[in-house]
Formats: sequence, C-alpha cells, structure tokens
Amino acid sequence: MSRKNSTFLIANVGSTSLKYQVLRMPEEVCVAKGRFERIGQEDGIWSHEDQTETLPLPGYGSAIDRMVALLDASDGPLGGLDSLDGVGFKTVIAKGIDGCVELTADVLKRMEAYTLLAPAHNPPYIQAIRAFSERLPSKKMIGLFEPAFHQTMPEYARIYPIPERWRTEHAIRRYGYHGASHRYVAERLPQLMQRPANELRLISCHLGGSSSLCAIQGGKSIDTSMGFSPQSGVFHATRHGDLDPFAVLYVMKEEGLTPDAVIPWLTKQSGLAGISGIASGDCRDIEEAMDNGNADAKLAFDAFCYGVKKQIGAYLAALGGLDGIGFAGGIGERGTRVRAAVCQGLAELGIVLDENANQEANGKETCISTAESPVAIWIVPTNEELIVARACHEFLQVE
Repeated sequence: MSRKNSTFLIANVGSTSLKYQVLRMPEEVCVAKGRFERIGQEDGIWSHEDQTETLPLPGYGSAIDRMVALLDASDGPLGGLDSLDGVGFKTVIAKGIDGCVELTADVLKRMEAYTLLAPAHNPPYIQAIRAFSERLPSKKMIGLFEPAFHQTMPEYARIYPIPERWRTEHAIRRYGYHGASHRYVAERLPQLMQRPANELRLISCHLGGSSSLCAIQGGKSIDTSMGFSPQSGVFHATRHGDLDPFAVLYVMKEEGLTPDAVIPWLTKQSGLAGISGIASGDCRDIEEAMDNGNADAKLAFDAFCYGVKKQIGAYLAALGGLDGIGFAGGIGERGTRVRAAVCQGLAELGIVLDENANQEANGKETCISTAESPVAIWIVPTNEELIVARACHEFLQVE
C-alpha cells in the first residue's frame, strides 16, 4: 500500500502557553514553528521563527486566530490551509483512552471526566481543541494521549493494589505521562549511542515544571514514575508527587476541607514551591534563592534531586542493568546543577558524569559522561511535536 504524504499543525498546549509546529510528513520537515506565552494577559508574547511580538492574548481563541491567519496567508509559510491535513495535539488523559485517536465529542467528554486528574492540563486542551475545531471545521483533530508510550508496561507494573471494582468501574491504574518525550528519548538516544535500540536498557529523565522518569528496555516502556495522575511520581514545580493518601485525608478531616478546596494546595502550592516557601516553583528561582542563603530552597533542591536519583536506582534494578541515561525537559536539558547532583555518588553503579562537559552543555544535544563511564549520559533536547506528528501521520495511513 502506498503511503500518503501529510502535513500537520501540531499544538502543544500549556496552562498559559501554546507551542506549535507545522510538520510535513513523512519527510519530517518543519515548515513553521512558534509559541504563544502569557495567554490570558494583556502583555502576551508571540514568537514565530526569529520574530517576537508583544500583544494582548485574552484567551486561546485570540492566539489561534493569529496562528491561523498566518498559515492561511498565500505568502505565509504554508501558503494556505488547503495543504493542511489536520491538527495534532499532545493530549494528556481521557477516561479509558491511552492511544492516538480522533478527537470526537465523545473523546472530549472522556477528557472532561478526568479533569480532576489533570486540572492544569485538560481544561486548556479542551478549550484549544474546540477553538481549533470552530476555526478549521474541515480539518481532522487528532490527539496522541501521553500514556500511549506506556501501553507496553507489564500488568504487574500498571496495577494498583486496590479493590477490583475501582479498577474496572473507574479505570484506575498507572497510566504514565510525558509519553511523547520519553518516546523521543527512546528513539534518539540509541542513535546517539550508535547502538541498536532493541539491545539497550535506558532511563529517560524528563525533568521540568512537571517531571517523570521512564525505564526503557528494547525501545519500550516497562515502567514510569507517574501513575494515575500527572501529580504523582517525583515531585514537580508546584505539584506534590508521591504522597501517602492518608496525609491528605487527615488534613481534609481535621480542617473540614472538600476535594475542591484541597486541590489547589496540592497542585499549586506543593512541590518545589511548597518546600521552599517561595512564590515560584521554577528551578532557576530555587537555585537563586538557595545561593542567597535560603535554607528551605536548598532543602527543596536537595529533595528533588534525591527523588530523581532514587528513581534511577529503582529502574536500574528493574532493568537488570543500565546502558544509557537521557536528560530531557527544561531542567533536564538546562539544569547543570540538577544533573550534577543527581549523578553524584553513582560511579559505583557505572554512572560517571564528566563535570566539564556537563558545565559546557548549555542545553545542547551532548554526551556528558566520561569516556570511561559504563553508562552513557546524554542531554537529549526533546521534540514532542515530532512524535505527535509521526503518530498523526500513521493514524491517517490506517483510516
């Protein structure tokens, strides 16, 4: 069967941002890319290629209008929307769905059903998908849900020790997230190491405002640190990570709190921000504060790095050894001090960081392990949009 060419606008939606790429497949040519920041504010920022503009962005609709107008212009990068096959989204979670699907009304309802799991992610995605659908009604809307890459996890790694009725009626299990980023690392790291993916044991460390790790064997996910919700696993900028549920139940009972009342505490005032006590959970702000003598900021930094290190140790055991580590995400790619702290003391496990290479990396695709290190350590700047475009292209081939 001949394979059709396709062109997709890929939208990566954040709580106040929208990154996009137009990718021509299967050549994987980037036709255009840009991002909107500070959506919902008067001083919004639109960066397209090498140009930046400050403008009011009251909502996703205004950002999408700007983007569509640019792409529909005859002298624009796409030369009009006729060549566009659809819009692809790095969707997060929907009840009972963890693959690549067309974003129908039923799928959007399933996303709404799991808004409690991803309160910072699902609402803006649903809003953006509906806005794109209104403006581009003839184009397909396709979502690659983040758990897709983790479908290869064995059942014993996915199951929770909870009543069977909870698992069947409410679909509660370990889903895993950051699937597009972990898949990119799983595909790119073997190329960088110049070894076949099917013989490698890898750990992908996606570290940023939201962080997770993934154990990869033979190119497939066998375990990941996030579970039922993106709040779990190693802790995040403002979200709590793994936490004894009875701690939450205790506080709720003692203070008479409802779930709606406690969710902001867990999602916006926990994590790095919660430990440090500073307004921001941005790791750069944490490092600046600890350099200025803030002991709580230093504790937050140490606790975060310890959590990542501990997860690496667990996955080394699960994999039965380790060949490579890939650092991705905002902190993984640019967090020099975090990488150094995570790798410190792991030489006996074959993980030996080259301190000079780590200092000089500056977010670039770089090997940062010593020549003698049994485990290769790489910075792998992730390309989630490319992974979504590949999935959307494959989706069209089997329709």
